[in-house]
Formats: sequence, C-alpha cells, structure tokens
Amino acid sequence: MDTSSAQPPDNYDAFLSRLDAATMSLSTRAGALDKALAAVSLLLGPYESAVRKWERRRRHVGEQLAGHTGPPQSHTALSELHDVAVKMESMLRGRVQRVQDNLSVMHGRREAIDKSLLDLELSRLKLNSSRMLSQDREKLSSIFSALAGSAVAVSAHPDMGLLSDLREAREAVILAEALMELKGY
Repeated sequence: MDTSSAQPPDNYDAFLSRLDAATMSLSTRAGALDKALAAVSLLLGPYESAVRKWERRRRHVGEQLAGHTGPPQSHTALSELHDVAVKMESMLRGRVQRVQDNLSVMHGRREAIDKSLLDLELSRLKLNSSRMLSQDREKLSSIFSALAGSAVAVSAHPDMGLLSDLREAREAVILAEALMELKGY
C-alpha cells in the first residue's frame, strides 16, 4: 500500500474541541467572577456611606471641640469622641480601599478572560477557514487529477502542456492559500 499519496488525517475536530473546552472553561470562570464582582460591589456602598457618616461626625465633634468653653470633663469627652470618629473613619477608609483594590483586580481578571475568549473565537474562525481552504484544495487537486487523467485517457499521446498548466495552476492555488493562511485571511 502506497502511503505517500495518502492524505493526512483531518485533525481540525480535535483542535476545535480543544478550543470549545477552553471557551467553556473560561465562560464558567467568567460567570463565577461576575457573581463575585456583584457581591464585592455590594460591600462598597455601605462602607462608603459609613465613611461619610463618621467624617461628618468627626467634623461636628471637631467644631464642638474647637468652640468648647465648658468644663474639662466635657472637653475630655469631646476629645475621646473625636478620637473615636478619626479612628473609625480611618478604618472604614482602609476597608473601602481594600474593596476597591479587590474590585480592580477582579476587573483585570475579567478583562483578561474577555480577551482570551475573543482570541479563542478568532482562532475558531481561522481554524474553520483553514479547514475550508484545505477541503477546497483537496477538491481542486482531485479535479486537476481527474482532468489530467481524462486527458491521458482520451488521447493516445498525453497533452504535456495541459498537464504542466494544470500542475502550475494547482501550485498557484496552494501558494495563494498558504499566503492567505500566513496573512491570517
């Protein structure tokens, strides 16, 4: 059996399956990440609101403290309230910053997933185009072979010019397709 003329196996399905599996995996991750983004985003509002409330309280107590003319005990109490407000505002600002940092990281991951999903889709399109080109190439090859074979069968003397022209045409088609594949068309 002559294996030199045998066509290589069509392994496009294997590659397409891998692309589909990667797409499914990333889509699942994207869904989970979207849920996490929504949950973490819900934390941001209450923390920001609490920061504003403690900031207002700190300012109000600070104004009371600045204009205080009463006994030292009330001044001490106001100072303690001011210190608590400063600490709470600072602590909540830190939490807001951590939540924002987490959101930023999560958004970066989501963008990376979206880019990869787009790359996978483009690869799928290119692979399908390549498959169609390969199938067209095989069809042209069989047509050229049939034409060359029928020319030999019809006349006792093969038309060497026709065979040469068909071979050149086939090579030109293959080179054009190869160039399109290299250029990404």
